[in-house]
Amino acid sequence: MLAYFSGAPQHLNVEIVSSVEGGKVYVAVYDSPEGFANERFISTASRTLAATDIRTEVDLRLPTEGDYVIAVFQDLNENGTLDRNFFGVPTEPYGFGKLPPSKWRAPEFSEVATTIGDTNRVTIAVRHWREY
Repeated sequence: MLAYFSGAPQHLNVEIVSSVEGGKVYVAVYDSPEGFANERFISTASRTLAATDIRTEVDLRLPTEGDYVIAVFQDLNENGTLDRNFFGVPTEPYGFGKLPPSKWRAPEFSEVATTIGDTNRVTIAVRHWREY
């Protein structure tokens, strides 16, 4: 599928702050509610990084200005997935560019989307579910 984007590419600096070191940090960028709901992220804008410190920074290049969900999780055991318990609750730290309104359900795209173009820097605190 070929997507057409109008406008100039945008650069976004993402600072990821965690209370623990270790593992890998996965950064996924979503540009639509459908993509977010189906976990279809923009592969050219998403990254995987080593979490060697409690602060990690990454620069992303986005296709154009607009609304994006920047979703992050810290894979402490490096198995490549966000681990969940029996009830589906994440057991590893995670976060979004915008704080979700509730921890009791998965957020909607519009609830955690950040408007890129208005800002070029986002700080995301990755937390365990119990810390929200």
